This record gives sequence, structure tokens and C-alpha cells, in this order.
Amino acid sequence: MERNHLSSPVYVGDTEGDRRAAEITGIPFVYASYGFGEVSSYDYVIDRLDGFLGLFDE
Repeated sequence: MERNHLSSPVYVGDTEGDRRAAEITGIPFVYASYGFGEVSSYDYVIDRLDGFLGLFDE
């Protein structure tokens, strides 16, 4: 994050391993429920790829 000057990254994934990686790094996790995995928790969920569009609009 520091090297690439990211100020508000999120981790998009569909497995418990993805969720754990996001948790370890302190990045919010977006669960892609249309994928092949399942997760125990998430910060946000999308049901389709285009669901990411507008997810963080204010």
C-alpha cells in the first residue's frame, strides 16, 4: 500500500483465504459471492462483478 501510494484499498475475493489475507493487512474485504468459495464474514458483498461499480460512491 505504501509503495503504490494507496490511500483506501479494498481486497476483493471469494475464499476464506482471501478474507484472512484482508484481515491480516487491515484492508476491508469485499466478498464476491458469485465466486466458488464461501467466507465466514465480510465488510461488503457483491453478487455480480458490476456490483462493485458504485459500491463506494458517496
